[in-house]
Amino acid sequence: MIWSMNQTKGIGVGDNLWHSEKEKNLTFSIIFRPMNPFPIKKKYLINVITSNAIHKALLDYNKKKIWIKWPNDIILYSKKIGGILIENSIYLKKIYSSIIGIGLNVHQTEFKKEWNASSLKKFFNINFELDDIFYKIIYSIQKEYFLFTIYGENFVREYYINHLYLKDKTSLFYIHKINSFIQGTIRSITDQGFLIIEFNKKFYSFYQKEIKFLE
Repeated sequence: MIWSMNQTKGIGVGDNLWHSEKEKNLTFSIIFRPMNPFPIKKKYLINVITSNAIHKALLDYNKKKIWIKWPNDIILYSKKIGGILIENSIYLKKIYSSIIGIGLNVHQTEFKKEWNASSLKKFFNINFELDDIFYKIIYSIQKEYFLFTIYGENFVREYYINHLYLKDKTSLFYIHKINSFIQGTIRSITDQGFLIIEFNKKFYSFYQKEIKFLE
């Protein structure tokens, strides 16, 4: 694990940036080497395992208002409080190691409106210790990966799907390919991690760059 108390150039998916105030949040990376390499087409499982683990680690603070926003954000009361970025090392179409970057807003209270972000501190009257949350998340990731090795893909997929943000609720999306807005309903994810949305009584799957949440 590599933990920075002052992340100055945090990045997110695509061109997004991750903004974090010095010594107020958790910004760390994990060098992850699976016991058995993941096939490329199953790379989404590393994200699922990590997302599940962070979600479970935060359940002690609120069991009803924490969700996983597809594909890699942690949501609390409709605000983003955490994100995950994964870079994989691939050889012969298999993933032998990954760098899992995690950002979690803990004590920061100032956010620009366009970020739609918040923190644990803003919602809970608790004196959070960064060390405690850090070790809780690390333990939870280890445990979630252990559960995956025992019970398999469907086990971790089911938890992820059941805790998806906006699942089974009519929401607004922008579809890049057709340059248009649709109202659809998140139903599930595919066995490669694509988002399944129901629209006009039909099901469509999208990968990350094809669709944008507008809620």
